[in-house]
Amino acid sequence: MKLSERSLTWNMLLIFLLGGISYGDFTGKGHVHTLSETKQVFLNPRCRLTNTCDLKRFTLTQVVNEIWFTDDPDYPTYGNSAIIEYETDSVAALEKYAIVQFKKGCVFDSSRNRQGEIHRRVSDTVTSFGEEIPFCFRQWVIDSQDTDPVYNSDPEHGRFYLLRWNKPGSYDSAAQKYYGTEKPQTPVVYMADYPAGAFVGGAGVRNVALQFNTCIYKAADVPTKTRRDDIAFAKPIGCFEWQNIYIYDFDKARFQTELANVPLWGEPATRVNLYRLTIVVALLMALTLVIFLCLHKFGSRKDR
Repeated sequence: MKLSERSLTWNMLLIFLLGGISYGDFTGKGHVHTLSETKQVFLNPRCRLTNTCDLKRFTLTQVVNEIWFTDDPDYPTYGNSAIIEYETDSVAALEKYAIVQFKKGCVFDSSRNRQGEIHRRVSDTVTSFGEEIPFCFRQWVIDSQDTDPVYNSDPEHGRFYLLRWNKPGSYDSAAQKYYGTEKPQTPVVYMADYPAGAFVGGAGVRNVALQFNTCIYKAADVPTKTRRDDIAFAKPIGCFEWQNIYIYDFDKARFQTELANVPLWGEPATRVNLYRLTIVVALLMALTLVIFLCLHKFGSRKDR
């Protein structure tokens, strides 16, 4: 299976996987296993200072997944996903708040040749602010497909239409409903994020090195249109950091999940060498100019 095809299958499968967030689930495409689940909770303790006491709760559940596809029984696909949820004291108050997510990092392929050299390249693309661009962000940007920074907003239906709700504690995709088609009785809504999967393939290894910062704001503080690099447009009420990092270690033949293993995309060694070379050349040119001026003056005095 090609890298792009497997990535597409990963995203489609995760849509069904997070329906139950169970520790094991069999699908028609293979075995899905949830390795761990971590929940971060923000209970808005200083709500009076921000005038947001109708926001009762903001949570992010990070799920670590392992998927064994039936057409590749030797190598699983790894990836982290998230459920983002918030609760207010009334249904009317739900639209007073909005989620904005920020991201940094790359999705890239890697391979090692017979000489032991590791080559990396970015071949995947992602939709960002209306553009299809390489999936590699060296600096923090807003994670949005369109120019409205609100996460999961839609240019045609607005900011809140695609918010989901379900039975308490359930994220079953078969039973969920969209806020835009029917309002919930309980003021709790959620959304999901499935960034990318990492795997070993026939053409190389797909790696993911993505960091996220997911924040909740007053909706009125979030501009309806901005740039992807406008990350300081307002002060958030609360934020959660999480990551989706799987960097393949060819020597150990396994994925590493620590941030320390992420390649320094913004500062390759060749740039450092080029900088040093430029300094050396500049100094040599300056020295040559000084010598020329000294010789010229010496020659002028001798002719007198």
